Amino acid sequence: MREKTHHFLDKQFMPGDHRLATRSSVEIPAGVREPGLGRMSVMIIDLSLTGFRMRCLTRLTGEKYIYMTLPSFAALESKICWSDNDIYGCQFTQALYPAVFDHIVSRYPSLKTGDT
Repeated sequence: MREKTHHFLDKQFMPGDHRLATRSSVEIPAGVREPGLGRMSVMIIDLSLTGFRMRCLTRLTGEKYIYMTLPSFAALESKICWSDNDIYGCQFTQALYPAVFDHIVSRYPSLKTGDT
């Protein structure tokens, strides 16, 4: 069994650990692609400067690199850091610029409200 190594940013994706970056709830239909394979539809359910959490009905296995594409944006290289059933925690290989993050979050807010 290969020993798991952690980079300092990986900590934000470990269930139960403190986050390095604040996450914002969003609902963004997006696509992911493993190198050499086809595109899969996913729903991005939260986003931070350094990564995201997504729901994907297609089973992805292990820690691997993927390319995530948001509508109107170029593909972002990311690493799957953990999974729990159909939920995956992913880390961007390069953090988002704060202005880009703010634009995405304002354009795709979560449809969930605390008053329902």
